[in-house]
Amino acid sequence: MASLRSILVTGANQGLGFHTVQQLAQTENTLVFMGSRKLSNAKQAITKFVSEIHPSSLVVPVQLDITDEESIRSATGTVETALKERKLAGLDVLVNNAAVATQSFQEVYAVNVTGTAAITAALRPLLNKNGAIINMSSSLASHAWHTKRPPPPIESPAYSSSKSALNHLTLIWAIEEEQRGHGVRVVSICPGFNATKLSDYMGTIPPSEGARIIVKTALEEGGQSGVYFNKEGLIEW
Repeated sequence: MASLRSILVTGANQGLGFHTVQQLAQTENTLVFMGSRKLSNAKQAITKFVSEIHPSSLVVPVQLDITDEESIRSATGTVETALKERKLAGLDVLVNNAAVATQSFQEVYAVNVTGTAAITAALRPLLNKNGAIINMSSSLASHAWHTKRPPPPIESPAYSSSKSALNHLTLIWAIEEEQRGHGVRVVSICPGFNATKLSDYMGTIPPSEGARIIVKTALEEGGQSGVYFNKEGLIEW
């Protein structure tokens, strides 16, 4: 029997995270942890695609609020226990998907930067060699895009700058992993402008489509680390 590939997705009970988990669950030999601030929401979300889960795969709901230290500790314990029960050495992939987009810098940075850094710090010791950390970014995070002339319209300063900060963490974590020699890949992905709650459903891309590049990256082994890309290729930082 093939070993399970283990993947945790934060903020996964709706939107891009939901479709990412749904598509991962349809693949063979995949253990997916669905992170959600409310455990009941994760359980309810799983019922929407339970019949589509591959017979060799499994979705585990996890209560996870990345702004709450106790929730992070509890979720980490849940993941460790589930991995041990299935005799898995560790976690293969962390998908940092949880995010908010409001006008409040404090609220946005608490989730998109501080919270993401906190859950990553908690789970990095569990990551297998040659695993991956996948950060959900945006084209709005690109410094190069903002330096174009004429300049682009200014939208969501808190959200845009928080994703720029997350991109910087991608580079820092990639360098750290390179120095450790563990082969852990760290990348930033722009999944496009998706029609989700985050965008007030004004996005032009169905989240089921946007999730495909996340799923592809989560399932592949190897590849460049410390890069920022979308489905078309590399994006300028």
